Amino acid sequence: LILLRLKISYEVPLALALILVIPTLFFLVFRDRANTFRVALVLPTALPSIPLYITPLFLILSIISNDERLRRIAKWKLIVFTGIDGSGKTSHSKVTEEFLRSIGVDCIAYHWFRHLLVSMVSIIYAKLFKKPIIIHRYTKGKQVYTDSFRKKVRTSAAIFRPLLQLLDNWIFIGSTLLINMLKGRWVICDRYFYDYYIRFRVLGYPVPKIIEWLVYRLTPAPHLLIIFDVNPLISYKRRGGEHPLWYYVYARKEYFRLAKIKKAVVINTEKSFEEVQRTVNRLIIVTLLQPK
Repeated sequence: LILLRLKISYEVPLALALILVIPTLFFLVFRDRANTFRVALVLPTALPSIPLYITPLFLILSIISNDERLRRIAKWKLIVFTGIDGSGKTSHSKVTEEFLRSIGVDCIAYHWFRHLLVSMVSIIYAKLFKKPIIIHRYTKGKQVYTDSFRKKVRTSAAIFRPLLQLLDNWIFIGSTLLINMLKGRWVICDRYFYDYYIRFRVLGYPVPKIIEWLVYRLTPAPHLLIIFDVNPLISYKRRGGEHPLWYYVYARKEYFRLAKIKKAVVINTEKSFEEVQRTVNRLIIVTLLQPK
């Protein structure tokens, strides 16, 4: 390729055509994503616009790119369990992690209930303006999401909390997903970006449409999204009346809406735990493990 670029008759359009055609043909013949990527790394050396002294960098990158690691990244999967509180997300995520490990899949489960940035700002704001601190560790045993609370959050200033929460999620969830993807380790998420957005919707926060678009369209799409569904009354009892019943009713409607938007799988968890887990295991095998 370097010799070709030295010819006077070698033009940029032809070089660009080669860069597009060669990787495509390579992939069609060998069906090897990792080495297709490595081949694509070499091809920019054919572009006359790239200085000759830089071209060895592309060759070195292609050589040192570990194709086994690239294959692991290509096989990386993201599984998300979501649904109203008390639907069984946490329990099933732990058992699913054990199941995948038992069949040789390197995976890790995360219980996403961390919002460090939001918590820090909320505490500072509450102390400065002498407001109640609405953080779980400060409100144990109290029902926070009351009717009066829902009315109070309908202010123009409340819009900043969903925005801050989205930033918080990107910092912690996004970085964790990236690290695990580079390791080729599957991730099982107990809660996801969607859950935080739905909570704000249910509580009546003035969430602009752009936030919904960012959450539903620009966050990493799961390879398998499962929504655990349960009757709100059952959920209310399972959680010991942690939130008012209306909270679970509204949340359920939002999760059904999410299922339509993201074409998620909805599983009713009013059945026995073992039966639900068998359904989850089958879905993972059919959707993610069986060759297509």
